[in-house]
Amino acid sequence: MPIVFPSLAFFEALQREMRTEKDRFSRLGFFDTNFGIRVLPDGTGKSAEFVLGFDVFDCVRIAEGVDGAETDFVIEGGFPAWREMLDNIHELGSADTAHSLNTLTHFGEALQVRYDDPDGHDKMYRFAESIQEFLDLSARIDFTYPDGSPPPARREKLRRIGT
Repeated sequence: MPIVFPSLAFFEALQREMRTEKDRFSRLGFFDTNFGIRVLPDGTGKSAEFVLGFDVFDCVRIAEGVDGAETDFVIEGGFPAWREMLDNIHELGSADTAHSLNTLTHFGEALQVRYDDPDGHDKMYRFAESIQEFLDLSARIDFTYPDGSPPPARREKLRRIGT
């Protein structure tokens, strides 16, 4: 049965997938941060907020709500921006350059990085590749959006034909 994005269950599924990929994450180096994800509603409604904690090569904490939580930064954006990124990941197996966390946060148009301390901002970009790899694991997850629609089907890999 598919899980819904955004939800605690969605991030717990990513956590389980990460634990099967220790080698993949260890190649990226230590990943020590606590950060928030805030999905702003499309229209009226309440934001979906989550705190993710990483220690060395593992996601050790997932909780709902960022109020009162100690975070290095919060990645915030409207539901359409998150959906576009996740659709791209699901379709391609990982985010392309135009839909990477680095690109989407760089100009702060689609997603914004909120922080109280410049060190928090630094951690976002220091660990951006690990965070992206974590989010790319969503390509393996059976999920839907709140309206019940699924992300697009995975594209077949392009094959090079010799000439």
